[in-house]
Amino acid sequence: MKKFTTANVKVSRVMTKNLITVSPSTTVEDAVKKMVDHDVECLPVVDSEGILRGLLTFRDIVTKAVYLGVDVRKSKVEEIMAKDLVTCDLNSTVLDVVKKMKNKHLRRIPVVNDRNKLMGLITDFDLALFGWSFK
Repeated sequence: MKKFTTANVKVSRVMTKNLITVSPSTTVEDAVKKMVDHDVECLPVVDSEGILRGLLTFRDIVTKAVYLGVDVRKSKVEEIMAKDLVTCDLNSTVLDVVKKMKNKHLRRIPVVNDRNKLMGLITDFDLALFGWSFK
């Protein structure tokens, strides 16, 4: 496919769907274990109904917990996760997402439905596999 035709491909065709997630009440220590065990650098934070509440990255853990000396065995994910998220929906196009990522300097964007339920995650790696570079 040429780039001018792939620009209109929906993110639902490109996104990562089977995500490893945590709840807001998960301890930071347990989240780190999950990240290491599943070899992921980001965990979407969802409630019991699958509603996206935040994102937790290794960077969040290092800068908001480890660096500050927070006890990761006691602190909860909700205390350090990113809450003000940029998201997209299943009908967003690859071009829409590339623009958001470039303008906001993001490496990943959660894909949600109209009720903010997590449907997937689109990452710079997903886009690179698809043949798009936006740096």
